[in-house]
Amino acid sequence: MLLKNLILLNFTIIVVVACASSQPLSPQSAQQILADSWQAGQHIIWEIDWPEAPISGSLTVETWRINGQYHYEILEAPTAALVGQVLVFDGQDAWRYNRFEPPSTFTSTTPSLSPVSDAFTIIDRLISTPPQMATLEMAQVNSSPAEKITVIFPNDDTLTLWREVETGLPIRLIFSLNKQQATLKAREFEPLYDPPKELFGVGNWINNIP
Repeated sequence: MLLKNLILLNFTIIVVVACASSQPLSPQSAQQILADSWQAGQHIIWEIDWPEAPISGSLTVETWRINGQYHYEILEAPTAALVGQVLVFDGQDAWRYNRFEPPSTFTSTTPSLSPVSDAFTIIDRLISTPPQMATLEMAQVNSSPAEKITVIFPNDDTLTLWREVETGLPIRLIFSLNKQQATLKAREFEPLYDPPKELFGVGNWINNIP
């Protein structure tokens, strides 16, 4: 009986270790999974830690993204002037303003809100680049089962994305580009299916903010 229990225990340990270890993944499959997760309709509050960002320091940004449209609002930042900064893009035009001091007239501008848009642009570029190698590992992020997908590029840049199993959304990312590293952690997240049209515009949306 003791021998049987020891055998079962060893088998369980082997299974657990095997499940926890990373497995090779086709680079093409990894690239598709990353794109599907990153581009899915999503409402996520990201904590961004990027020491070498154009504007350095950790910040928190609330994001809504779907079908090429997006709405970003900085909630916390090391620089007070960044708090409340908003970037909205409806697929054609972009507007940037401060939520707490909205202008009387909105003028379209370039779709840039540093360092948020800088980080997202890097992630977009890495995901669109065919990787050289990829691995898949089962993990947990804040008690949520997740798939940890790591891709390595020929120049040794890397991107690791944790994809929540239930929603398919990205809930943590780490990218390393030209020896710079940034970490994005989802504080809150949910799928975004049918957002109000005003979310990706200005004027009416501003008036409805509590």
